[in-house]
Amino acid sequence: MPKHDFEATNIMLDSLKKSFDFFLKNEATSNSIEKIESETEFGKEVAKIFSTYGDNPLAKNLDFQYKKMIQIARDIQHLKLANDATLPDWLEDELEVIFKKIKDLLAQLKEE
Repeated sequence: MPKHDFEATNIMLDSLKKSFDFFLKNEATSNSIEKIESETEFGKEVAKIFSTYGDNPLAKNLDFQYKKMIQIARDIQHLKLANDATLPDWLEDELEVIFKKIKDLLAQLKEE
């Protein structure tokens, strides 16, 4: 898939990860995740990859993992807004796993 700049997409993913790390360490606001979801360059890139290579199972999985990441972040945001101090460690761990999966998927897509 040489048409897409996967290096730039990886940089966008790293930037998104920093935003999520900041979000996890600080107070959530009611629009924290909505802003991350709708305004990220990475989200736009995932949409581009999916629309271009939608028949490719790796592109489908990339889209799924991105949506899963946003949903987990929403769950964390909900717990933070509710002042629920029982934020399960596994939610943060799962976010980390998803970031790694996305990075692997981008590497695999680049090789195709």
